[in-house]
Amino acid sequence: MMCNYSKKKYLNLALFIVFFIFVFPQINSAKISDKRAVKTFWSEAPIMPGAAKYFVRTEKIEKKTKSLNKHPIKINEDVLRVMFKQLSYKYDRDEPEIPLFSKKELILLSENVSKALMEAQPNEDVTFVVKGPHKSARWIMSEERLSAGRIFISNNQLNLILGAVQVNLQPTLDEKYMGNVWETAKLKYDIGHRRKEAEYEGLIVVYNQSKKGIYRKSNDRKDWFIFTNTAYKQARQQEDSKKLGKEQYKTLQQQIDTLQKQLNKEGQPQQRQQQYTPPPQQRQQIQRKKEQPVVTKKRTNDNPDVTEQRLNTIEKLYKKGILSEEEYKKKRNEILKGL
Repeated sequence: MMCNYSKKKYLNLALFIVFFIFVFPQINSAKISDKRAVKTFWSEAPIMPGAAKYFVRTEKIEKKTKSLNKHPIKINEDVLRVMFKQLSYKYDRDEPEIPLFSKKELILLSENVSKALMEAQPNEDVTFVVKGPHKSARWIMSEERLSAGRIFISNNQLNLILGAVQVNLQPTLDEKYMGNVWETAKLKYDIGHRRKEAEYEGLIVVYNQSKKGIYRKSNDRKDWFIFTNTAYKQARQQEDSKKLGKEQYKTLQQQIDTLQKQLNKEGQPQQRQQQYTPPPQQRQQIQRKKEQPVVTKKRTNDNPDVTEQRLNTIEKLYKKGILSEEEYKKKRNEILKGL
């Protein structure tokens, strides 16, 4: 009798466990540990209990690492953004490439990783978990996807180890039936490790193959990418050229504004002076001045060098596409009328 009772008791317990597993969402099976965390530079709380948490932080380096990192170090956030932007992702070899990181993720990573690297110690890595909207031929609309990894500087090279690549955050069918579910709790992701390769679908490639200096750690590590000093210099040059272009545009715009003011001033009709009859004494003085020989000064507008310089200026602006053909002809006529 007691034996039957015990069997029934264990059977009910087993049924309860099965019911609990199917009815309630599972806790994240790859929960990120906080025991090595040092300092968090950006974070976003889980959207619901059991869902992923997002952050950029420093944490203690993994055990049994052969060499320490070259930290702290300063890398401009714009340069970091250019380097990370070079990586693209393909779910399959026959499918088109899509950005590995979305614009939202690039901004978060470049800004906060730059800060973290400046404070990280030689025995610390920078780890991240971020999400952003991605478009692909595999789904109809843009979807939020999770990516995670670790970043560190070693041997004067930036290392990026990926732990998760564009993980699907859509709730499962069971979770949708439960309602009030925005992200799945049945999620597997990690932040990447030196001694363990991350598994993910598809492959990561470099957008522009002419961008040298970016390669995999080895054929066995498709999750570990190294950015050499060559990649850093190219990214730096690209950003410097953008800034130089902005300065040149600003200077050119100032020249256009100055020329516009000059042309507008020359085109304004002279205001008529009110007729004024001076008293007799002043009239006599005016008459004497009129009788004296007058030395006339040549107007600036009549100076051929000035006129030629203005014509050359508007012609350059027209060739650069800053002035339209109509604007160019109008300004040219206004300058020629001043002769």
